[in-house]
Amino acid sequence: MKIGHINLATSMNGIGEHFVRLLEALARQGIDQHVLVANAALARRIAVCENVSVGPVVRTAVMAYCLMPDVAVAHIHEPRGAQAGLLLTLTRSIPYVLTRRETTPVGRNPLGRSTISRAASVVCPNHESASAVLGDSFTTPVDVVADIAHASLEADASDNHAAAEHLRIYRRATDSRGVPALLL
Repeated sequence: MKIGHINLATSMNGIGEHFVRLLEALARQGIDQHVLVANAALARRIAVCENVSVGPVVRTAVMAYCLMPDVAVAHIHEPRGAQAGLLLTLTRSIPYVLTRRETTPVGRNPLGRSTISRAASVVCPNHESASAVLGDSFTTPVDVVADIAHASLEADASDNHAAAEHLRIYRRATDSRGVPALLL
């Protein structure tokens, strides 16, 4: 199974550290991954990971969509990349998993609502974020998986647990892949 990751965050913060540790934990389990990021320093940092190919630095969701190779599932790690996931699923039948950290309701924006309703799963780092999605009556599965950097003091155990949970979510997403692509 090849996993595509899109992270359009431009700053490297605690969330970026979680992203790197997740990629490393998945790579240790032999998962083939392709990564598109907006941060050049982050791209250099993850380029040394085994089983991880890094595409060119991308600045927009459309660029990420265009440069994503054929993968089993795409994981969108922040809101700016959500439109890339939507394009991947509508045009190429690639399911996507969306990480949502916001604790506020989704709101009425049709594009924002569509990115959540068409996701194969929404991954939230805590119950408050999950409650915000569930409170808006979406039928999309919502999973709570704590960030690796904050999970526990035993780094290897938390890395392996988070990687296993993400793999379970990715497998469930690929099981939903039978929907044909929208013909444009």
